[in-house]
This record gives sequence, structure tokens and C-alpha cells, in this order.
Amino acid sequence: MPDSELDRLDPDPVVLTLESGLQVEVVRIKTRQFFRLLKVLTHGAGQALIKSSLDFGTDGAEFAQRMMSLVLISIPDAESETIEFVQSMVRPHGLAPGPQSRLTKQQREANEEKWTDLSAELFNPELDDIVTIVEQVVRQEAADIQALGKRLASLLELARKTGAGQDGTPEETPEPEELETASQDLSPGPSTSSAPSTDGATNGSSGSRSAASARSPRPSAAAARPAMSSASG
Repeated sequence: MPDSELDRLDPDPVVLTLESGLQVEVVRIKTRQFFRLLKVLTHGAGQALIKSSLDFGTDGAEFAQRMMSLVLISIPDAESETIEFVQSMVRPHGLAPGPQSRLTKQQREANEEKWTDLSAELFNPELDDIVTIVEQVVRQEAADIQALGKRLASLLELARKTGAGQDGTPEETPEPEELETASQDLSPGPSTSSAPSTDGATNGSSGSRSAASARSPRPSAAAARPAMSSASG
């Protein structure tokens, strides 16, 4: 691992020479490469073995050694994952620097040729090349992976302690009887203020204009006719 913080931010690439004489640069691990490494470990070593072997609180050198051992024993059962991980961790040495748009035609063609040679070399690499590349990756990334593991472990422990004092789960699934009782408690009871209407009028129509006219003192024509007959008699 680089010694200073400046070296960690902008490290010089490590150049390795493969069995064929092809030189490659080992890049720093990022998100996609890290997930590929996890695939190698989980598919090959298995989660139980990782949990029992990788102790993020151990000495840095011991952690790197255990991680190296886990990756190596994972290779036979994670062949494709290992090849993909190794291919993502190296690039050809001596590439023309700068964006493609600023390179000359000859520089672009030379870069493409180097990438083609590297792809052909790592399609079915030598076992010694695989071990060499993996060893360099673990050596330069072990400290950062260990620090990340400690951070994740602290977050998981905090989450466990936060939920430990609660009774039951945060959202318990109610029983059918409880749902029925709650439904009955929330539903409104039947109204007894008036008899059900059969003509579509609501119970609140007593305060309407028609109800007021029904209470009016003015007699109807039918009621007035008997009074007029008795007066004439």
C-alpha cells in the first residue's frame, strides 16, 4: 500500500510482467471491481467461510494473508468470476494518455492493439499470472477493504442495538380477529333520529325549505274546504 495520503489519492501504477512478457498495470479497485471480488468470494468460499475467516479487527498483515487465502481457494469454484475480476483489475502498460478525442489515429490504433493483446492473454491466463495479479490486488487493497469492513460492521451493530429495545417488530401483522374488532370500532353506528326515507331524501332534510313549508301555519286547500262548508251551513 502507498505510504502517504498523496500516494493513496494518486498512486503510481504497479507494473507486472506476465509469463508471455506482456506488461500490465494493476489499477485501484472501485465499485464494480469490488462487487466482482465479492462474487469470487461468495461463489467460491461461501459466506459462512468468509464470516469465520475474515476478522476485520485483526492485524493488517494477518487480514491481508487471510483474504489472499480465501481468494485463492475460491478460484476453482468461481472460475468465471475470477477471470472477470482479474480482467477488470489490469490494463495494458504504455497506453497513450489522454481522451480518445485528443489522440492521433496512430495512437488510437496502438491503444486498441494493446487492449486486444491483453484480452487474448487473459481469456485463458496462466495460473502463475492469476496468482501474481491477485496477490498484488490484495496487497494494495487489503487495508481499504478492512477499513470498509469495520465501518459496515459498526453500522450493522448500531442497527442491531437500536432495534434491540423494542417490543416485537416495528410493524407487527395483526391477527384476523384484531382486524375485525378494529373495523367494528371504526365503523359509524346506525342513526336513530328519523325513520329511513323511501323517496331518496336524507335525514337532514328536516332543516330544508320543504320541511319548513310543512310546518307553515297556512292551511292547505283540502283542509280549508270543510271549514268553508260548515260556515255556509
